Amino acid sequence: MTSSWKQHEDYLLHQQTWSLSVLKLIVLPIGDSEVPNGPKVRLYTPTGSQEPHLPIVVFAHGGGWYAGNLDTEDRTCRMVSSMVPACVVSVEYRCDFDVALEDMVDDLYSAFEWTRGNNLFEGADNRKMVLWGGSAGGTLVTSLVYRLIQDGKAGQVVGLVSMDSLHLHPNATPQQYKHLNTSYIDNAGPLPFVSGEDIFDLYRHRNIEPPKTELSLFPAAGGADYLKGFPPTYIISSDNDAARDDSTVFEAALKDAGARVKRDNIKGLAHYFWSFDLPMANTVFWDKLTNGMRWTLSS
Repeated sequence: MTSSWKQHEDYLLHQQTWSLSVLKLIVLPIGDSEVPNGPKVRLYTPTGSQEPHLPIVVFAHGGGWYAGNLDTEDRTCRMVSSMVPACVVSVEYRCDFDVALEDMVDDLYSAFEWTRGNNLFEGADNRKMVLWGGSAGGTLVTSLVYRLIQDGKAGQVVGLVSMDSLHLHPNATPQQYKHLNTSYIDNAGPLPFVSGEDIFDLYRHRNIEPPKTELSLFPAAGGADYLKGFPPTYIISSDNDAARDDSTVFEAALKDAGARVKRDNIKGLAHYFWSFDLPMANTVFWDKLTNGMRWTLSS
């Protein structure tokens, strides 16, 4: 499994060359910084934006809680910064098989608090902060929202954006949502990039399979009761992803919790498809993602 996820990281790094010369002209990376006693971060701001009070988006990369860094999704951050437009803080949280998920969430928490408490971007509004994550990073930002709510800080985050996120092991699905979670069966077998077996390996290796699901890390497994107080949430999922119905269950539980939620499920494509050179599909993806992020800010 280790080599599999490292191959995914290498592929993402290779794909960063796509359109990067153009993106460098319209998005200015302020540079890399380090949160005191915390993780390294990379800051992005759109150049030439006429919009006052830009929102701030804190991003957690994918990589199976093992791989990934500031470079693997540099293009993704540039695209969002340019198209929303928004200031983006990408977080290089600790990730490896010997790092607990709770420690990864701690890194994101410290980066979020540091961003909120400092004037990192001229003209940005730290009252408009969105948490955004993909795949394994989506797990972490969802857990961070839960933790902020428990700490009485729900008002500090105005939106959550989830891309192909891992929200719960299928066997941890609450009874009332089990009929919604069929994607590990529908999309069983080999798949591009990440298969169902790859994902099961992640849970097995960390010894967090049910009944060892920690609800503070996977609040969707606790159903609506654990999602009360969540901010407007935008979900984008890939229909041919083994983990597609993590998003289906998350969406249903959020609605039952009274949260505002919007979801796009992209037909015919697999996990993290926007990392591949698929121009037409990627055009659809970027349009939906940026509109969804704007929706969280306007809700």
